[in-house]
Amino acid sequence: MGEQSPNVAATEQATKVRERAGRPRDQLEVQDTPLDGDDDDTLYPSGIKLWMAVVSLCVVGILTGLDLTIVATAVPSLSDYFRVIEDIGWYSSGFSIVAASFTFLFGKLYSLLSAKMLYIISICIFEIGSLLCTVAVTSPMFILGRAVAGVGAAGIMSGSPVLLAYYFPRHRRPLWTTVVVSTKMTGIVSAPIVGGALIDWLGWRACFGINLPLGVLALVLVSFVKQKTTSNNNPRPWRDELKRFDWFGTISFMPAVTCLLLALQWGGVRYSWADARIIVLFLLFGALLAAFAWRQHQLQDDATLPPRIIRMKTVLATTWFDACANSSLAVTEYYMAIYFQGVKGYSPTYSGILLTPMLVGIIVGNLCSGAGITLLGYYNPFMFMTTILAPIASGLLTTLSLDENNVKVLCLLGFLGLAIGFGLQAPLVALQTIMKREDLPMAIAATGFGGLIGNAVWIVVSTSLFQSRLAAEIALRVPSVDTAQIEKAGLSQIRDIVGTERLGDVLLGYDEAVTQTLYLPVGLTAATLIGSVFTEWHSVKKKKS
Repeated sequence: MGEQSPNVAATEQATKVRERAGRPRDQLEVQDTPLDGDDDDTLYPSGIKLWMAVVSLCVVGILTGLDLTIVATAVPSLSDYFRVIEDIGWYSSGFSIVAASFTFLFGKLYSLLSAKMLYIISICIFEIGSLLCTVAVTSPMFILGRAVAGVGAAGIMSGSPVLLAYYFPRHRRPLWTTVVVSTKMTGIVSAPIVGGALIDWLGWRACFGINLPLGVLALVLVSFVKQKTTSNNNPRPWRDELKRFDWFGTISFMPAVTCLLLALQWGGVRYSWADARIIVLFLLFGALLAAFAWRQHQLQDDATLPPRIIRMKTVLATTWFDACANSSLAVTEYYMAIYFQGVKGYSPTYSGILLTPMLVGIIVGNLCSGAGITLLGYYNPFMFMTTILAPIASGLLTTLSLDENNVKVLCLLGFLGLAIGFGLQAPLVALQTIMKREDLPMAIAATGFGGLIGNAVWIVVSTSLFQSRLAAEIALRVPSVDTAQIEKAGLSQIRDIVGTERLGDVLLGYDEAVTQTLYLPVGLTAATLIGSVFTEWHSVKKKKS
């Protein structure tokens, strides 16, 4: 019998080859995917350990989802408390710019150190930032808290997909990525309602204080999960890798983006575009960015952003797609909250309820795409669905008027959320499918950077546009109203300052400024076409033997 085994094995192998040769090409296509080859040598958790791992990621997803959205609901209350409108863009951008600047740093660290340890550290940093926001007494202090929270969020957002790659084999990741992303969306969905209720009952500080007990729960759950892997893709000791870190690139990138954002916010509003201060800011941005790019080219794989990774077509495409999709959502949510509370005069709680359809639509679209990707094996069709449907939804939102029926508003918001939700998780699934495990953290960091820096840039641009349009509209409609006085008031305090006689005309100016700002998401959603077209097609299904 022992002598026949090799012959039997050879016969079976030849049969398999003949069977494959007769299959249609679409049945064989999944074998050509250049996927990570380490699925077989990874010890995936199972049983209670696996469930603890999933629950821990879901809790952190809810935590970050709440924080991402709740600030939009709190913007009118923050402007009332701090009595400043020009800083409202920085309440979100201060978070995004720091998170974007540290995303590559964490991407590098996740390829060197324990993913679990870094994840716990990230949660702790996020909690410190939330505490600073909770006790802030000035607008700059609040922005500082948001910046610290952004550092922690960078580690969390870079770490969650990496941990999923350690918890599940490749063919199961799309489904569980959908689950984790959906819990994050659950936090986003509940944030407007939770935030509105907290503001009405306890004040805006509670919107950020709520992160503290949730963070403790997340830390406890994550601490019980053990990360196991038998493979070691990094042959050099991690201490030696840290010495080779691109500290110059990491440090130079954040001031570069800050200069850009300051120029975009101040240009045409506080100072003219030809002002020396604006010109200097643009020059500093260009010089620092050039220094950063030169450093990346010099260090290659040891760089903060390795050129080898960023030159990959799918990495560039998914980064672009993620930046456009997330930025369009952020701008829309920001200014729809202003529309509901500042223009329509609704309470924060009611405003949060009215924003819910958009966020529910995101979850529904996300779940549909997760199931569809698992069934079809391809993520690209769902990116194209976002590219086709989202510009239509965003364009319809620009037709809103001061006396608009709320039913129409709710339907359009739900349509937009559904349209963007279809493609929102596709970039992550694409990278998890195509990239090798040792390259995955940096690829995810690049895509996460795109979403964060897109949010930072376009929120600031939208704030500048909103302020300039608001001043122009009020000056046109009600010349007797002091525009500077309105801008220094809170967004929900207009009625107390203007009075009933001039209120209608002033609100029309606000409504027009919001509508003009909502043209930005139309362009951003249309621009997702570039990412959809250039993302490579590969199947997520398990290789056939």
